[in-house]
Amino acid sequence: MSKTLDEVIDSLPADFRAEVEEYGQELIREEMTIQALRRELGITQECLAEQMEIGQANVSKVEKRSDMLISTLRNYVEALGGRLEVIVNIPGRRPVTLEGFGSQHEKVD
Repeated sequence: MSKTLDEVIDSLPADFRAEVEEYGQELIREEMTIQALRRELGITQECLAEQMEIGQANVSKVEKRSDMLISTLRNYVEALGGRLEVIVNIPGRRPVTLEGFGSQHEKVD
């Protein structure tokens, strides 16, 4: 008798299921575009444009770019209510969060 995926997952130890869920969420986060993130948060381009003090057409242009200034991305993320972090992953080393790319309102020493 074959088992469904849900039955297999339910048979796993709780701590392992939690690890699998977290890993799955990491994979989803890695592949999400800024447009998909905005949509998932239920925020319209018009609302975001108002937050960023730019036109809706400019939000659309930002979402279509594959290359942009970090400050543009930071402003976009902050308008969504988030905080931008730049994390460097190098094989064989722990991830490193680069300083100086956070909120434009943070105090710089």
